Amino acid sequence: MESNKKLSRTIASVVLAVICVFYVYPIFAILINSLKMNKAITTSGVFQLPSADNFVGLANYVEGITSMNFLKSFWYSLVISVMSVVLIMLCCSMAAWYIIRVNGPLSKAFYYLCIFSMVVPFQMVMFTLANT
Repeated sequence: MESNKKLSRTIASVVLAVICVFYVYPIFAILINSLKMNKAITTSGVFQLPSADNFVGLANYVEGITSMNFLKSFWYSLVISVMSVVLIMLCCSMAAWYIIRVNGPLSKAFYYLCIFSMVVPFQMVMFTLANT
């Protein structure tokens, strides 16, 4: 019994390791190709390590950050995200206080609507919306 359990865990570990390789390898390939010149990606092969002839180092990252105004865009995204979270926390906490403290039919309806949205999986709701 113990050997069957050990064998099944070993097989599961091997299967999960293979799945992990399939998920991680594209990220690894992107990182390797980001260190090559643009021409070298198509001529030397996508899966080869950069050689001394086609290695550009971090120059592609510097060019991408400067030409696309990455830092400015990152700052705008950060400000919008932080402000959105603060506003959502403020509004939701006030709405939660009202829903819990005020006993009325509208408060109960909102309460059960919130509970229902946590119980029903999102995929179930999306499936019905996609079919309409």
